[in-house]
Amino acid sequence: MITLLICDDEALIRDGLASLEWEEHGIRCIATAKNGEDAWEKVKEMKPDMIISDVRMPRRDGIYLAEQVHRNYPNIHMIFLTGYNEFEYAKKAIEYDVREYLSKPIDEDELFEAANRVRDEIIRKKQQSEKQQRLNEVLGRSKYFLKDYFFSFKAASAPELFDIKTDASLMSACVVEIRDMTDIAELFSMLEVLEEMLRAKAEPSFIPFFDTDKLLFVFCADTADERTAENMVFCECERIQGLLDEKYDFDYNIGVGEPVANDLCDSYRGACEALGYSKNLGYRHIIYIKDVEPNSGISGYYSKLFSMYINAVKTVNGAEAKKYVKELFAAMERADESLYNRQRFCLNLVINISDALYETDCNPAVLFNKTDSWSLIRKTESPQELKKFIDDITDVVISYIEAAREKKMESLIEKVKTLVDANFADDASLETVAAQVYMSPCYLSVIFKKETGMTFKNYLINKRIEKSKELLSNTELKIYEVAERVGYSDTRYFSELFQRITGKTPSQYRTAKNKH
Repeated sequence: MITLLICDDEALIRDGLASLEWEEHGIRCIATAKNGEDAWEKVKEMKPDMIISDVRMPRRDGIYLAEQVHRNYPNIHMIFLTGYNEFEYAKKAIEYDVREYLSKPIDEDELFEAANRVRDEIIRKKQQSEKQQRLNEVLGRSKYFLKDYFFSFKAASAPELFDIKTDASLMSACVVEIRDMTDIAELFSMLEVLEEMLRAKAEPSFIPFFDTDKLLFVFCADTADERTAENMVFCECERIQGLLDEKYDFDYNIGVGEPVANDLCDSYRGACEALGYSKNLGYRHIIYIKDVEPNSGISGYYSKLFSMYINAVKTVNGAEAKKYVKELFAAMERADESLYNRQRFCLNLVINISDALYETDCNPAVLFNKTDSWSLIRKTESPQELKKFIDDITDVVISYIEAAREKKMESLIEKVKTLVDANFADDASLETVAAQVYMSPCYLSVIFKKETGMTFKNYLINKRIEKSKELLSNTELKIYEVAERVGYSDTRYFSELFQRITGKTPSQYRTAKNKH
């Protein structure tokens, strides 16, 4: 039933209208009022769907009532009744969205026709409202999965759905990637925990999304200043970081895109690209795309110093590396770079160091996996403190590369020796062994001599001669058989080689051994 309030200063008309068969038309009269003031008090209490009101009444008239209703309850529909046919009243009726305007004396059929039109409009709007409410309820439950919808419409079409400020000037995408997380239910539960924690703070507003195997937070900053927006987002990401460290054992990284005023896809893309640096920096970090890929880039001179520094690190030249660090900081001092810019340059340097470790077949996670480099860099309070941080990292990295190379070389040489020892009688050529250790013959030859003090060829010969000595001493094999057993098909060549190394021919060596 559509509810109706009737307002008229004449009791006879008021009661007569209330007594009509309204319910046959799907309308129920719930109250009457004697003037606009009386009606307005009852409207606030009962909130009817429809009001039929006289225009001219004592104390407060129908225009007053229409104005209050229009301002406070725009969904209530009004029908005006009047004995006056004046333009000003009609104009006000239009201004306050009065739906029907009937002249007295009232024709009952005309009244019901007008009331039915208003009733149908009320029902249609109620149905639309209920449908929209149901849709919003469904969307509300599904909003975590509506990233593409939000990005397409920039949230302007449904701010109430996403619960954000529509006047947000800058928006930033922050993507939380959980390493080795396979349980979707647990990941979604993590999203809900993070959302509850973030909601406890009023600023900035944000929208959470469940993005397949990642969690996405869109932060909406009510500012046009990029640095202010960045700081707000960093603060929120540090809160996320703190909760993840406290409650979960999973490794993670938080990728942060730049604040944008328009295309949020750019910020989201930047956040995902920032996560690509996880292999270099390790995990449990906040990685800002603008820090690892500064928009302004690095000037030519800075770039040259970066390149020379990284080359010194790769070649394990600590003195040269420190010299280039000193030159870099001197250049930044001459350019009067802010501390923040120097910190960003140093983060870029750390990224390059990580790349250098990969390129030299060292694992950067050993150095950076448990260290939030950016957090430590941001904590430096002066250029001097920042330079010391980079000097210390340089010392550690060069020592690590040196030790790792030495260990790797030891392991490699042992493997080469094992291959030679096992295959000296068959195919233990430099080319064959180099292929088995995934190295060029030239490079293997160089490092083998560097590490052992002898050439690969001499090591192979010595191994064969040692084995031939054993065979000559402990078996009755003929000389040509011994030569074949140790990898020589040419007996004459074997005998000459044996004599050159031992000072005796194979026969002389056997005779001497048998005498003893």
